[in-house]
Amino acid sequence: MVTVTFKFKKEKLKEYGKTEDELLNPFREDLKPWTVSEIAPGVFQKDGQDALVILDFPLMYIRKNLYYLQLLDEWTLDIDGDIENCKEELINYYRENGQALE
Repeated sequence: MVTVTFKFKKEKLKEYGKTEDELLNPFREDLKPWTVSEIAPGVFQKDGQDALVILDFPLMYIRKNLYYLQLLDEWTLDIDGDIENCKEELINYYRENGQALE
């Protein structure tokens, strides 16, 4: 079972004039055709061989909209209990490659 979780900083949402649903909707749209379950707001789950690839789709959106990193409190990927901090990994990737996050 693969689960990806997105939790947003409430104070940052207010600062940016955004809602949690507004930020999650692009993910929901991308994942809709792939029978992904949203088991709680911002918690998406899928089983099967293609689960990891499909649940990585939001990564492509976030890479095009890097301001999400400022709004996200938590972005994790759980693969059968092995949890990865995706937010931290993406920030480190950009730092290690000398790329600005703005």
